[in-house]
Amino acid sequence: MKIAVIASTAEVLASIKDLLEKKSADDQYIFLNRQDGEIHLERLDLFSTNILIIDAVTVTEGDLKVITACTRDHHNPAIIFISQTLTEKDLSRLMHAGVSEALHFPVNGQELYSALEQIRSRHYLSSLYHPRGKVLTFISSKGGAGATLLATNIGYLLACEFDKKVLFIDLHMQGGDATFYVTDQTSAVTLGDIVKQVGLDSTVIATAALKIADNYFMLQAPESPEKSSGIGAQHIDNLITVAIQDYDYVILDIPQNLDSVNMKALDRADLIFPVMQPMVNYLRAMVKQLHVFSMLGYADEKIKVLLNRMDPTVSLSVAIMEETINRSVAKLIPNDFQHVVESVNTGVPIVQLAPHATVCESLRSLCKELTGTSPSESEVSVFKKIFSWLE
Repeated sequence: MKIAVIASTAEVLASIKDLLEKKSADDQYIFLNRQDGEIHLERLDLFSTNILIIDAVTVTEGDLKVITACTRDHHNPAIIFISQTLTEKDLSRLMHAGVSEALHFPVNGQELYSALEQIRSRHYLSSLYHPRGKVLTFISSKGGAGATLLATNIGYLLACEFDKKVLFIDLHMQGGDATFYVTDQTSAVTLGDIVKQVGLDSTVIATAALKIADNYFMLQAPESPEKSSGIGAQHIDNLITVAIQDYDYVILDIPQNLDSVNMKALDRADLIFPVMQPMVNYLRAMVKQLHVFSMLGYADEKIKVLLNRMDPTVSLSVAIMEETINRSVAKLIPNDFQHVVESVNTGVPIVQLAPHATVCESLRSLCKELTGTSPSESEVSVFKKIFSWLE
């Protein structure tokens, strides 16, 4: 259980810390002081924090505003509010803001433990949050590996052939161009216009997303540095949390530089797809990237290496490349220069342009592994419905 504490003074923080650590050694704790009297929740990963304990001298409008935004936008954490003054009006305001438990200061150990157990019994840890979708994060080991091309076309396949609702989020904050791989249209609204909104919900995302196909939607990257300014990891965390409630797959396309935003995209991923090409410079970059993933503690099964533009004439064998990166390649994407160039130049998904090309068959196979179904099953069911209607 992950418990965070934000206290008004170092002395109060120490007293709460002492009470918590006496009770359980199994929980994970984060202890923070207020900054300039403010809570500053952006310091926490709210998605993974189960309980947040906030201390204050009095109940203020500023605290209530922050708490209300937090409880409205997040399923986690449950909030315990501790204050030196708690009137009936204060209690009412706190409950309306979404606080789970309110305690008087100085806090009694037994009251605190009881409040924690009350929250545990309500299943805040798991039963309240059942995301619908999975997060797939694509990243090139080195620029030009083809991660965006693969990610956009996998999204198209999942939506159009596997009947999944897909949201593609372009997190290339400087010059993201994922839309041009699948459409010649653009949207007047981008990621930068919505991601910092208080009260971000599925309706806001649906309004901002560019519709590529019936089940395929895309959030464009900000079109200028000014629009991406101020976007932080917490904003992306909120966006993902909302999106996976409404989409079967949320595909994140990120650049290879690991800032806080991209780290959040990797942390939240169910699967990470690092992409390389069969060239020595890409191999070296992949070795470094996988080492970073290992240092970050990502499980091996979470990482699926994609070898793009593989050609039988390449002198480097798959076995040599796997030995070099000390990991099996999850999927080989064959080199299909002609179809890929035509797709990129026209803005038409390659799986629409040349559905039976070798590169498409490889991507289709990957989608089949992701979904556990095949597109043929969907097509057969459609034909069955048609013929049954004719009968």
